[in-house]
Amino acid sequence: MPSSTHKYIVFTSMGCGGAVVVAIVLMVLTTQRSGFGRRMLDEPSTLHSTAALDSLDTVRAWYARPLPDQAGAAFTLRSVGGGDGAPAALAIWRDSADARWVPFGDTFPADSRQGRAWSLRVAWDEADSLLAAARRPWRPGWTPLARPDAERVWRGLLSPVAVVSSARALMGGARQREQQGRRAQADSMVRAAVTLGRRLQQDVAAPHVTLGLRLEGEALHVLARMYARWGRGPARDSALAAATRADSLIARWRDAVRIIQTAAVLPDHAAILATAIEDPAWPLALRAEMVLAIGFAWAYNGTELTAGVDAHRRAVLDELAGKRLPRALVDVLTAARIAAAADFKGRIASSVRYRGLSQSEWWTF
Repeated sequence: MPSSTHKYIVFTSMGCGGAVVVAIVLMVLTTQRSGFGRRMLDEPSTLHSTAALDSLDTVRAWYARPLPDQAGAAFTLRSVGGGDGAPAALAIWRDSADARWVPFGDTFPADSRQGRAWSLRVAWDEADSLLAAARRPWRPGWTPLARPDAERVWRGLLSPVAVVSSARALMGGARQREQQGRRAQADSMVRAAVTLGRRLQQDVAAPHVTLGLRLEGEALHVLARMYARWGRGPARDSALAAATRADSLIARWRDAVRIIQTAAVLPDHAAILATAIEDPAWPLALRAEMVLAIGFAWAYNGTELTAGVDAHRRAVLDELAGKRLPRALVDVLTAARIAAAADFKGRIASSVRYRGLSQSEWWTF
């Protein structure tokens, strides 16, 4: 190869490599408030662990106080007839192979391309099944949907894309029914999304509670705008107040989960978290999140990740095994203890799963 050609290849490669590096740096700098940037800034760390632990008392005080009647409950569907509605909804949510992301189109102008797509891109078989599932009672004990797992953290979690998009399609179908003058059916379809969101909030897996809160909040906003178009002022105001409250709830919930994950990064905090786990004033899903945090949050602690999980952390988990805990927490504790006792290869595998799960909300929400 001629010398001039060789030099051209070398310098061109160096230039391309430099361009790639510059592009990556620019991407990080321009996304510090969202996407990757937000994910990197908010990641739990040893630096913020003590501050997060100090915040637990404030979080507990909020969840421990008596809550007023939940305004959103007025917008759920009443259970009618017999049977079990859970399998119908789960069958749709589990079948996520063809799931596609459906944007929230209710705020698009009605005559826009996006607005028309919002009401027309509906799989009516799925919409009818979800409506029927929301109208039927769900048998007691249908939760948990997901099973705790030492390697995957949770096994069998629902796809956020499948759950959120199916609910949005249901509400898009409601807009189509509204345009056809079938207001009662439109109202029921949006209320079905509220109901399904509340059912998901009964699960012990925090990611499913997050999904349920998101479904409820979006559906309440749709109801408020729908009632406004119908000239039903009091109903609009009530739905809007409930939607505002739902938005506040999801923000508090996500903050609580992140505080727990961050507080558990340092092994010295495990005993304090264990005391909170025994406190029934905490929601069950947050208590489960504390168990998982003790058993998995070493994923954010470089010392434990490389040298082995701290003995104090493992001892606290062992001590919890002798406590009287709800059955759902016992299953979570079993997975956490196995993960904490894993070898280096096992720690790497489970740490990747835990970090990915704790950050996945930024991709969907």
